[in-house]
Amino acid sequence: MKPKFLTLTMLLVLSGSMFAQSSAKTERMERRAERKARQAMELAQSRAEMIKLVNDTSFVLEANTFIGPFGQESPVSSFQNYFAIIGDKVAINIEFDNPVSSSVAAPLAWYGPGVPGIGPGYTSPGWPGWNWQSWDTPNTPATLVSYNADLSDTDGPFVITGSFRTWTGVIPVNFKVYVQANGTGRIIFYSNDGGQVTFTGDIVSPENASTIYPLP
Repeated sequence: MKPKFLTLTMLLVLSGSMFAQSSAKTERMERRAERKARQAMELAQSRAEMIKLVNDTSFVLEANTFIGPFGQESPVSSFQNYFAIIGDKVAINIEFDNPVSSSVAAPLAWYGPGVPGIGPGYTSPGWPGWNWQSWDTPNTPATLVSYNADLSDTDGPFVITGSFRTWTGVIPVNFKVYVQANGTGRIIFYSNDGGQVTFTGDIVSPENASTIYPLP
């Protein structure tokens, strides 16, 4: 009787262990499926919001990284570095509070902290802050000259090609914005000589922005 009893006990223990393992695996699979479903729903909501912002010509790119014309990168503050479009007005603020090291900043000397023909022509390593929208009178925004949105890729990125003019600029400044469905993006400013600089960060609505943008 003992061997049979022990065998039956072992079978029951093994069955219970296998059932517990199977239940744990099922729970993990269910949690994973729920997480994926939640992420898919959040991405769909974000995609819909990004499409609306692009179509409404109303969004803000709050930059957290600056990429120079030769690929050098520097983290920047999103409170001080942004590009905002609201209707036909553009607000830009660039302030390099955390510049790249002098060894890699040297190639930026011909760019200063921005794009040739727009900024006051500062050279590294000064990196003073300056605001494109405040050169004329306080809180005077730049004007959007052209704006073309390509939403053909439903999964993103949504590509915006455009140009704007500050009160000091005769030639419009060309730019391109890549808006990802997850709410991130990058903007590239192009200079007339073929150079370019890039900012990457988060795309948000003006209402949810970290900074108050003084636009009419």
